[in-house]
Amino acid sequence: MHFHRLRGFLVSNTFVLLFGLFPVAGFGQQVVQRGAFGKPVQVYDETQLWTTPLMVQSDHDIEIYIPDVTSPDWLKLNYQNFEDRGQYVLSMFTFYKTTKACVASQIGWGYGDAEHLDACIDIGYRVRQAVIDTNLKTVTLLMAAMVGQDGQIDPASIQTQSLVRRWVELDPNTRVGLEKATEIVTKQMKIYDARLQSAR
Repeated sequence: MHFHRLRGFLVSNTFVLLFGLFPVAGFGQQVVQRGAFGKPVQVYDETQLWTTPLMVQSDHDIEIYIPDVTSPDWLKLNYQNFEDRGQYVLSMFTFYKTTKACVASQIGWGYGDAEHLDACIDIGYRVRQAVIDTNLKTVTLLMAAMVGQDGQIDPASIQTQSLVRRWVELDPNTRVGLEKATEIVTKQMKIYDARLQSAR
């Protein structure tokens, strides 16, 4: 399948799944439960359940978390697409340990005006939802949004423009986090598949 046709296929077939994840995101749904020092202790996952997040990357300014992709519910949801196409749907939660990390993110997304930069005082996280293709090594971003210190999505920050990036085009932290996430997912999918086969 040609790359552009594949991109259209991905977007059309995963929007229902992804927007089922945050059905009331436009009204500021909570997607992060804040713990000590702002670290996320629970995140809302693709199965619409709260799970303990897994940290897949960190540096001085940020930490990147994913939902618990080892849970049976998450594996069941993504299993068929992973087996058939090498794809899975993932939410990545970036915890801003410093305000400058939020500022850099805003600027990177084209929001370098004073209003958006000043808003970083109240922003604790960023959430991105994407389709990960482990064969083509691409990420199809379906939704991104800033999340307040209270763990609720900022409705004004929601972006739904579909963007496709190859893994090599991602910033270093995201790329490393994605590679670690994919390593975990691949291992867990093999275990899950073996269980399914043994039950037949």
